[in-house]
Order: sequence, then C-alpha cells, then structure tokens
Amino acid sequence: MNDEMNDQTAPLSGALNAYDKAPEGTRFPVLTSHVDRARQDRYHRTSDVAGSAFADLADASIFAQDVSRVIANAGLPNDGRVLLRQRIFQTGRVRLDESLSVEAEVGPYGAGPRGRHLHCRIAFRRPNRTVPLRMMTEHLLPFEQVPERSKSAKTYPEPVEGMEMVGGLALNPEKVADYASEVGNQIHSDPEFARSRGYRAPIAQGLMQLTALHGAIVNRAMPWEMDLEIGFIRPVFWDSELTLYANPEGRLYRCVDQDGKLTAEAVLHHLPTRDMEP
Repeated sequence: MNDEMNDQTAPLSGALNAYDKAPEGTRFPVLTSHVDRARQDRYHRTSDVAGSAFADLADASIFAQDVSRVIANAGLPNDGRVLLRQRIFQTGRVRLDESLSVEAEVGPYGAGPRGRHLHCRIAFRRPNRTVPLRMMTEHLLPFEQVPERSKSAKTYPEPVEGMEMVGGLALNPEKVADYASEVGNQIHSDPEFARSRGYRAPIAQGLMQLTALHGAIVNRAMPWEMDLEIGFIRPVFWDSELTLYANPEGRLYRCVDQDGKLTAEAVLHHLPTRDMEP
C-alpha cells in the first residue's frame, strides 16, 4: 500500500477496501474492446443523442465504459465507486467495429473528506501499436462512515449566462439502468443501495452527461483531434431532467438540472479547426 493511501486510515464502504491491493503503478490485465453499431445505438438512445452525426465512426465517450470493465476484470468492485472527472485525448478517429486493446494502470491516490480519490490512466491501442485514444479518470471511493453532506462554500457562475441551449437529457430509471448495464454498479439501479450510500435515489452514471455533451460537440463538427475534460459537480438522479448549454465558441459546455443547478462542466482544451468536417 502506498503512503498516500496510508494517510487515510478510515475503512472504505463495503467491498471497496479491495483497492488497498491496487497501489499506484498497478497495471490491470489488458482487455480488447470495440464499439459496434448496436452498442453505440444503445448508448446514444439512452443519452438522447442523435447518432447519425457519427456515421461510421465510434463515439469516444463509449470507450470510457471500458475503464469499469478493466477494473472489474482485475477483481476490484465497481459497486459504490463514483466517477468525479474524466479526460479524453483523441488523436485519431476510430471506426465502428475497430478493435482496440485497453491498457490501464492505477495513478496516484488522493485524499478527500468523503473518501479516497482513485486516479487511472488508460491507453486504447491499435494492433499497429498507435494510440488514437487516451483517458485519465478520477473516482471517489467513499468511506464506510461518510460525513453529512454540507453545503459547499464554492460558488459557481450563473450556469447559462452567455450560453446557448444545445440539447437535453431526460432521465428515467430504465434509461439510467440500461446505460450503466456494462458497469455493474448498483448505485445506478438499486434504490436501497443508493440510499445506503447517502443518495435519495439511484444516480445516473456520470458518463451519460459526457455522451450527451460529446453528441452536442459532434453535431457542430466532427473532430480528428480532441482534448475534452469533464467534471461532475453534483449527483444526477434517475428522475432528473437536464438541459445542455455551450458558449458561442463551442469550447465550454454545461449540464443544468431542472432546478437550475450546474451538474457537469466540460471544457474542450484543444479542438483543431483543421481537418474538421461540418
């Protein structure tokens, strides 16, 4: 166990203490992944994305699901783990049915008031050894005894000031459970389990917002290259209704719930204007 993990002696919730056996630098067994038409259509249907803009190209946000597959394949639990932040570096287009190997390792652990923060680094590699996709993730591994939620002192700007509406995402239990079916995390489908983790109802997988926002980006232009980072600010429940917004430059995207609260914010750090198709 590394020193950063030793700094947090409180036990984790449920089976999450198994992560003690995966210190920084642990490499997960390599898996193979591809996105076919049926898989892509299911994720787009559940996240209200009009998939026609992708044509025969794979949606990079769907490959993000393979992080959970890699973790589960290594014998580590997904139940109770919550995604806080995701970053996608895309340097080449991936076509539907194209096979990629998924190579992942554990990054540094961080400390938080509600649990440990797990960081992972992932590369998606072609048989010719080139890497069209890389990802970095940050996850919350909640403590067994979680302190009461307090109102954050952090203030956020007016969520939609100077922005235009670019889409929506109307959630329901069936869509949330279907989207998360590959993950196997009860926090997305089991009301009793969600309540035991401090949520009033099951929460939507954060990647639903990523898929919805990526769809809005692609509707503007299909990039060859992309550096997209998204942070998940508030939990989104399986009965929420979200509206998607973008700034005029198409570099800042936000999800806002039915109460006008900011739930996620995505930033395009890099999106070249060359090689883009309208």
